[in-house]
Amino acid sequence: MKDNEKLYDLEKKIRSLPEPDYDKTFTKDTQDIIHENLLQFARSYDKKKKGASIMKKISVGVVSVAAFMLFAIITIPTVSLDLNQQGQQGEGEPTVDNINDKEEIDLNEPEDNLYENAEYGFTFALPESWEGYQIVSDSWEGISTDQQQIENGQILLIRHPEWTEEKPRQDIPIMIFTLKQWSSLEKDEFHIGAAPIGPTILGQNNEYVFALPARYNFAFLEGYEEVETILENNPLLPKNVVK
Repeated sequence: MKDNEKLYDLEKKIRSLPEPDYDKTFTKDTQDIIHENLLQFARSYDKKKKGASIMKKISVGVVSVAAFMLFAIITIPTVSLDLNQQGQQGEGEPTVDNINDKEEIDLNEPEDNLYENAEYGFTFALPESWEGYQIVSDSWEGISTDQQQIENGQILLIRHPEWTEEKPRQDIPIMIFTLKQWSSLEKDEFHIGAAPIGPTILGQNNEYVFALPARYNFAFLEGYEEVETILENNPLLPKNVVK
């Protein structure tokens, strides 16, 4: 009777445990291991004496089997899960720690230098290596087909901090056009310089068009490749001008 009470108490404890995730942890290999151990346990009792004493041993054996099942369900799937996780890590898949590390690195990366021009309404993102840049003002001239100057405007040069007169580096030139000027330029009512191609638009807002001069880098100054890379990332962001 006492054995039955123990078995009943053990069964209640087992049923109170949370059900394992059979799809993820209770794999076929785990089931095979438990099944083989149960068979070995059963065979061991086939060789023992039969009789009243066997019933007592079977009761104790059932308790042992239940205890073994409890141990197997709790520990073996956990070991299997750990092995599966290690295998996945070995295949190069990111772990939670690796993802957190990546996010931490991204958050700690230095932010771009942001040049903001409130007069014309745009911002321009520069890499950290351009910290200490200068803004130099220049101008462009528009010549009509009869070689008369009919239009002009401003060019803003973003200059690298290591630029010197003895060793100039490639500037980032930004031409400023009014919407009307840009429309006339597109209609070939005037041209800028001797280049057969016109400026390349970088962006526009409600008042102005921002463009890159044709052949701006044909001198192949130091840093021209870096400037090309910067421009490929669309660093200019127009903002509407409020007047």
